[in-house]
Amino acid sequence: MNSFTRQENMKNKIQVAFLLSRILVDGGITRVTAMLTQQFANDERFHIHVISYQPIQKGGYHWDSNLSYYELVGEGVKMKRGIFKATSKLRKILTQQNITTLISCGQEIGPLGALSTLGKSTKFVYWSHSSFKGKTHSKFKILNELFTTTFADVIISLTKVDKINYKKGTLAKKVVQIYNPVDPTLLEQTHNYNPSLNKIISVGRLSFQKNFLLLIDVAKKVIISNPNIQWDIYGDGYQRDELKNKIHEYGLEQHVILKGHATNIYEIYKNYSLMVMTSRFEGFPMSLIEGLATKLPLISFDIPTGPNEIIEEGVNGFLIEPENVDAMAYKIEELLSDQNKLNSFSKAAFKSSEAFSMKTIYDKWVSLFISLAK
Repeated sequence: MNSFTRQENMKNKIQVAFLLSRILVDGGITRVTAMLTQQFANDERFHIHVISYQPIQKGGYHWDSNLSYYELVGEGVKMKRGIFKATSKLRKILTQQNITTLISCGQEIGPLGALSTLGKSTKFVYWSHSSFKGKTHSKFKILNELFTTTFADVIISLTKVDKINYKKGTLAKKVVQIYNPVDPTLLEQTHNYNPSLNKIISVGRLSFQKNFLLLIDVAKKVIISNPNIQWDIYGDGYQRDELKNKIHEYGLEQHVILKGHATNIYEIYKNYSLMVMTSRFEGFPMSLIEGLATKLPLISFDIPTGPNEIIEEGVNGFLIEPENVDAMAYKIEELLSDQNKLNSFSKAAFKSSEAFSMKTIYDKWVSLFISLAK
């Protein structure tokens, strides 16, 4: 195929750009965007552009070589200092590449997308990756979202509850709800679930949001009556030392293990018989749908958004009153003592994961992009 033919083929495709703060080695937004753009790379109707505010880090998640990549500023340039330079460069990219739709992935990058599409024919989509009503002490996040949602042609919310929240709490023109997809490779695994492992897994950044300090209180109660239990926490963060000290204070060093960041988390899931989440707030917790796909029964606090659209109470897991240590400990003990129920929940979990399959989610994105291109 000569260069002229390639250019003509490009002109006939819908040009879509995903804007991220940074194409990181790790991170939930990065992971979901990488999975999604991989699907678009194989769809002849579209050409996908991936734009990173800061320089791209190599390694990490797989990014398709058929996508077009751009960087806007240099290493370490904070948004408040580099936003106007980045806006100028991004506006040129949108014009030169005839971008139909620009998607800002997450609130941090939202204002840059809004400023870059002002007065242009490019449609601006704000893809929220956190709960609009989530507990936050950041005025910056709140102002970012209010500014971004005012100019967005479409807001994509991760949950049905947040779709209502964005409609009521912003000046949004249109809100569309699309779940994050589960990685297709997880659904292809063929391992058998083992209810007798006596091992619990929790996954997430060691931070205030994930509430692992409270998890240790839960673990203390569970282990009193279940001394053979091992509870592993995968993730890193600023609370590591505080968590380590609390584990030591309770004498749980042999039971609650801080495993750190794992690059092979998909392989690790199958070594557990239960997943527990203690978050104070979430947008749409990827670890829970990954748990479903790997046949794990789930237990989570019933926070405002996320878990209650993933967990079917008494079918594939349990939802617990937020912050209720006794109730969570009781349900964990109940489930671990009943292998028949664990097996039943496991089968239901895998079946539930179909609602988050890439095909189901991808079709919704395609419909949105085609409608915006008309």
